[in-house]
Amino acid sequence: MLLPRVPSLLVALAFCAGAGACRPDPAVTTPSGDQSVFAEAYPARLSQVRSDFNAQEQKARASLTTLRTPPAGLTDNERALGKALFERADRAGRSGYYAEEAVRQQELDALFEDGRAGLRRRVSGAVSYTVKQKKCGETDCSEELATELGNAAAYAADRSIDRQQEQRLDAHSEAAHYLDAHATEVGARNLDALGKQSRALARTSFIAHVRLELYRRELEQLLEEEASASATLERAESEERAALAQTSLTKAQKTALEHRLADTSARRAELAKEAPLAQTARDEMAPRIEALQKDYQETLAALLAALDQPAAPASPAATPAASSTTPANPTGSAR
Repeated sequence: MLLPRVPSLLVALAFCAGAGACRPDPAVTTPSGDQSVFAEAYPARLSQVRSDFNAQEQKARASLTTLRTPPAGLTDNERALGKALFERADRAGRSGYYAEEAVRQQELDALFEDGRAGLRRRVSGAVSYTVKQKKCGETDCSEELATELGNAAAYAADRSIDRQQEQRLDAHSEAAHYLDAHATEVGARNLDALGKQSRALARTSFIAHVRLELYRRELEQLLEEEASASATLERAESEERAALAQTSLTKAQKTALEHRLADTSARRAELAKEAPLAQTARDEMAPRIEALQKDYQETLAALLAALDQPAAPASPAATPAASSTTPANPTGSAR
């Protein structure tokens, strides 16, 4: 079991570093380290935050190369519009309004991912079953056709969710709003390319300036509860060993306690292994974030500089060369 994802409210805290007057409100929750349910999930959560940080960092870095170059074939007017669009995409990714929705969607993605395989099976199975009950012309629908339709429905459901999330994120992006307002000024061929690149730029800006810092803060907060969570697991293990030593236990009770004790011991071993890794990761996160932000800014500067260049002149249409050969006399008579 994993601990809940970082609350979206933490997005607002990411901007306090640059505001001298920003003072955090008193905490409205109490520490959780003395609760067994938290302590048992604690080692896995430490590992998950490290893994999520690495995955998002890699995702951002993988996009830098393609973001350096604007879409090909933009006219001068489209290049000017593209520059304004990408500047807005950069700012959108840093904004609290965009970031809150992006974090919320990541939480939903994690929830769906945990049960995606089962959900797809249920959707596919339901459609397949319905198809099998129907008649296709004069014969029953084949098993193969029912399966294909079920799989197609499951895939369509996935795509529908992805598309809906993209639209919701666009609704939180000043860049998407700007492109929509100027859509008639962009050729149909380039409208989609500019939209895709501005979304990728906003997402990369979000990761570089907001998301990775939120992971760092979450890990910092988790590590503050390490001693408490460790003590809770140690206490639980001692209590379970004492309970197991009782002679009045039924076979079922003894079996349940043995399983419980084995699980608690495993969590303690995981924590002993994971805590040093988490501490090392916490210390490395800030310089890694700084390095990514530097590379991102260089990429953005290269992109905007490329858009300042005039559009390449269109290649002149090839014209047939004039023939120097005298046309043949169709009559064959001398001239």
